Amino acid sequence: MPPPNLVLVTLESLRTDHVGAYGGRARTRPEVSITPNLDAFAAEAVRFDDAHAVSSWTLTSHASLFTGLYPNGHRAVRPLDRLSDSYPTLAKALAAAGYQTAGVVSGPYLRRAHNLSQGFELWDDEISSLTDALAHDDVTNPAMEKSLARFVESERDPKRPFFLFAYFWDPHYDYLPPPPYDAMFASPDAQPIDLSRFETNPAIYAGMPPAQLAYILSQYAGEIRATDEYLGRFFALLKQHGLWQNTAILITADHGEEFFDHGEKGHKNNLYVETIQVPLLLKLPKSASGRVDRRLASHVDVLPTLLELAGVTPDFPYQGRSLLEPNPPPSRAIFFDLLSIWFYRRADGSPFDVTQDWRGVRAGDWKLVWREGEQSVPLRALYDSVRDPAEREDVSAANESRVRALEALYQAQRRESEAIAAPHPAGGSADLSPRELESLRALGYVDP
Repeated sequence: MPPPNLVLVTLESLRTDHVGAYGGRARTRPEVSITPNLDAFAAEAVRFDDAHAVSSWTLTSHASLFTGLYPNGHRAVRPLDRLSDSYPTLAKALAAAGYQTAGVVSGPYLRRAHNLSQGFELWDDEISSLTDALAHDDVTNPAMEKSLARFVESERDPKRPFFLFAYFWDPHYDYLPPPPYDAMFASPDAQPIDLSRFETNPAIYAGMPPAQLAYILSQYAGEIRATDEYLGRFFALLKQHGLWQNTAILITADHGEEFFDHGEKGHKNNLYVETIQVPLLLKLPKSASGRVDRRLASHVDVLPTLLELAGVTPDFPYQGRSLLEPNPPPSRAIFFDLLSIWFYRRADGSPFDVTQDWRGVRAGDWKLVWREGEQSVPLRALYDSVRDPAEREDVSAANESRVRALEALYQAQRRESEAIAAPHPAGGSADLSPRELESLRALGYVDP
């Protein structure tokens, strides 16, 4: 029996509580489905209810998806980082096993300069060119659809199984859904405001008028619904070409999104649940009915899972566990890291930056998050993830021994990660064009 085709889809900035299959609904119009196509897909898939990204931003998360390593292992953690050529990756392993490997991406951190494209025979990153960096006003879904169709219809080699990676950027802020999705989730009391320059826009702040926040949430839901429509058409394309039954499809998000849940907006600010917990759905070949899997899962699990489906045994170190493992250990711990660096200018034009080191570990029902860095107030918080899933009540003061035990788990993981990284030369900085660099500079992602 031939090995299955593999498809990996990542959706930018998708909160789990905005996916209908997870019980998610729009806060503004809960009666309107946000993800009808993704929900139909979930009915045929394994739904992992306790899945997590390793970080709350795109580059680091995707590097972990492709290497099976935590951030300290692959070291792609800064805005200009480039994944080292020497790392084994999911695409390299599948290409060596005879797979045709192809990627279609529409966001800046998946461009070739950051070297996540290594191992891919075909890599279309032309869609991700930034046209207005400060406004984030790219609309990329139509171009994604064309490129994916081109692969399926003309670039695919029918003599080989394929691994196709697709990264959909459009749910990212600024939230500018096309009609009719711009009005689909707007409640009568929503007050429209200018959403341009979302990250730096002073009109978007914690404590802003509820009617204005409702409008923001309606546009975020509209972006997701618009992207969901393109996902549905992609699924239909695979079925039309007879590829659905022999294709395993894994869908996740690179991270979530925060709307002042813990005082911040967007992502890449912290490691709380709203930006770390992600949807993760796996449709197996010839699968017809869905089920729920409640194991603790991480993005580092994607590489061993897809390689197992392909019948490939990795001969390199990785830190995840296959999601096909029948009896996952209940004692498992997963880990999170974020190096948050934001660059600004003072009123006199002089530059300054704010850097925070965030760390986290989840084991069983408990999650520990802490923040370090010379420019931040130290923070250490422990949450009971079952009793307090929104992570509102810090119970660290009453559980000091548990805090120390979780810290020890994290430090052991960090030593393991650094040992894995040691043989690999640093990847260096991405070789960005002046236009690309200026795009990131305008967003405050690199030193002005």
